[in-house]
Amino acid sequence: MADSKKCFYEILGVSQEAEEDEIQAAFEASKQAFEVSKTAFEVLNDPKKRGAYDRQKENEKIDILEKLEEQNLIHIRDRIFGALDDRDIHNCSQVSKSWQNFMKTIRHVRKKKLRMEMGEIGGAGHFWGNDKRTYYGGERDLMGEKELKKVLRLLAAGEKTINLKFSWSQNLEVAEAGWTIKFKTAYKDFGGDGKYFYLWIANKEGGAKFKATAQKIHPWTGEEANRRELQSEKDGTRQRIKYEKVADYGFVRFNLTFL
Repeated sequence: MADSKKCFYEILGVSQEAEEDEIQAAFEASKQAFEVSKTAFEVLNDPKKRGAYDRQKENEKIDILEKLEEQNLIHIRDRIFGALDDRDIHNCSQVSKSWQNFMKTIRHVRKKKLRMEMGEIGGAGHFWGNDKRTYYGGERDLMGEKELKKVLRLLAAGEKTINLKFSWSQNLEVAEAGWTIKFKTAYKDFGGDGKYFYLWIANKEGGAKFKATAQKIHPWTGEEANRRELQSEKDGTRQRIKYEKVADYGFVRFNLTFL
């Protein structure tokens, strides 16, 4: 039985003079509001769904910030640089500093967005977790060109810590956003020298010095072996580390910190 203390007009948000079509419209609106509330409860009451929703909201905020920053940058550029040619811009330290500050802001926003998209298993930051094959319950498999391009875009945005995972038989070179990664296997059957795995990293400025923690990872058990702390050395226009082949494990993992 309905509660006589509740006013049905107030519940539907209509006046006592409301016509039938107004009452029907108010009822439909209340049904929609209930469905939205029900969905919100189902998402927020589930930790996994809530986490995914929070990440989605954060990405939306970052997208908005990125668009606003880019629009602001274009506006400032047009106002400050409008009548100047390239030589004038380089000769004007104040204008150059303003430009650099805005570009720094853009890189920061992009870096934050990429870090959230990739996570540690995608190469952002260091990763010390379960790195056996996903078939055996690991969190990820080797990195290919697609994954490495994201890592390079992250470096271009100013990231200082990344992680990389390669198969013992891989040989690849990937370039993106002014950065390059090249990995060469140690195994002779795949073109290696039989002694070392090699990793080269370079950027368009010619720097990219880094230190690395290198490990071999067993593909079935995730067991780690032959941990080494390495420092990159200049090799032409690139920085290089070489990691000695000891254990015949399936994966090679590098946790890198750029200096």
